[in-house]
Amino acid sequence: MKITRRTALAVVAGGIASTGIAAAAVSSFSDEDLVRVTLEKYFGPLNMRIEHLQQFVLEFRNRNPWVFPSDKLADAMTLLETVRLDKARKLLPSQKQQDVGNFERWVIAEFHMLTDYAWRSSPNDPIRFTGWHPCTNPFANLEQQSA
Repeated sequence: MKITRRTALAVVAGGIASTGIAAAAVSSFSDEDLVRVTLEKYFGPLNMRIEHLQQFVLEFRNRNPWVFPSDKLADAMTLLETVRLDKARKLLPSQKQQDVGNFERWVIAEFHMLTDYAWRSSPNDPIRFTGWHPCTNPFANLEQQSA
């Protein structure tokens, strides 16, 4: 097989174009995109309106500002999850893997506390942002124990 100059230029141009498209796609990701792909990874497709997702992400970020991964890592993870290449996480340094795992644990826990996901009557019901609710357990002891 003989490679001509035209073929080599076409390959290089294709590589540059695909890199540009990937960079544009990554730079257009938002916090909502990262949260949605993370939740869909564990729960499947979410029946949640964008307004409720935005409210959830805003409240989650306000309550846990240190949990979100860096912008570059968040964009990379969103892209990898979107194209179903989440196995590539193993190529990250161990600290970055821990950051992503920590983020996933927090977002799943807060999702259960700030939405009505667990209280829906059927899986087809839409998921709504409900916000933080105080403990309603009548048997809970909320008084501090004196030492």
